Amino acid sequence: MLKYQRMDVCAAIQQRSSWRPPYALTTALELLSVELPRIPNKYRRITQSVMVAVPHANAKRHISGVEAVVWPFPIDTVMVEGQFLCTSAPCTWAMFSAYLDLEELVVLADSMMRRDRRLRRTTLEELSAYLDRAYGQVQEAKAMGRNARLFRGYENCRLALRLAREGTDSSMETRTRFVPPRYGLDMPQVNYPIFVGNSVRPLYLDLAYPEYRICIEYEGSHHAGQWLNDVKRRQAIEDAKWKHIQVTKLDLRSAADEEALAQRIADRIEEVTGKTVQLMARRTIRQIADARTLRRAPLYERLCFAPLSPVVPQL
Repeated sequence: MLKYQRMDVCAAIQQRSSWRPPYALTTALELLSVELPRIPNKYRRITQSVMVAVPHANAKRHISGVEAVVWPFPIDTVMVEGQFLCTSAPCTWAMFSAYLDLEELVVLADSMMRRDRRLRRTTLEELSAYLDRAYGQVQEAKAMGRNARLFRGYENCRLALRLAREGTDSSMETRTRFVPPRYGLDMPQVNYPIFVGNSVRPLYLDLAYPEYRICIEYEGSHHAGQWLNDVKRRQAIEDAKWKHIQVTKLDLRSAADEEALAQRIADRIEEVTGKTVQLMARRTIRQIADARTLRRAPLYERLCFAPLSPVVPQL
């Protein structure tokens, strides 16, 4: 596992140096077992060194294989395996805002809030609270007459929180979730529960429009056993009278592929409602996160369509 490979590298560094700043950025993600986002090529250096965080430039030291970044905001830390101090998930996420675009910042937030409790590292509340603390620190400094400003990606972090969701399973699921709203459709719900057959345990749909009983699920590359389970899962979903839309990486290769996927979703909505559903010109993630977009009435209301299943899950 990547985590243990990173631990070996960090352990070797700790054997030859007594300097113990917290590991940060990509190194922190690897130690925390958080899936790495897509990092632009111009910042690939942060994937090639062991990254640490220091509060000011004077705290830097020259250690072979280690690169220190200055972070003059709260450096919250956690201890991994009793010996590797690294920045907390909220702190790491905020630090990454200088390196990621808005979409990947949402992807990273989702990756830190997995449905699997073993991989869950934070919550929306904790991410927001960290931003509040950073903002408070700057306001306090200004009140004391000091020159202070927020970090470069602060506004993107605030926008990202509007789109981030707790309980996802993969970064590709998150990227799939962005496709419908890029073309004017509503954002699908995450982990919508349904009951199949006589089961008393809910089956959670990756992405869903309960108002139309349409389910969207990303299918990665699986071994034969997993493929068979996915076939049974799809059959169970369809037996429960839901339409199932399967998505693969081929549907996300380009803007044209994503538009074709959005059209497939719109076609299914038309089948269910009997109403024409027009796509919009492709929008950016920033446009999707705009408060006016988020306040817009849901599509089923604009179509005057009565939801087939409760829009708010009922367990």
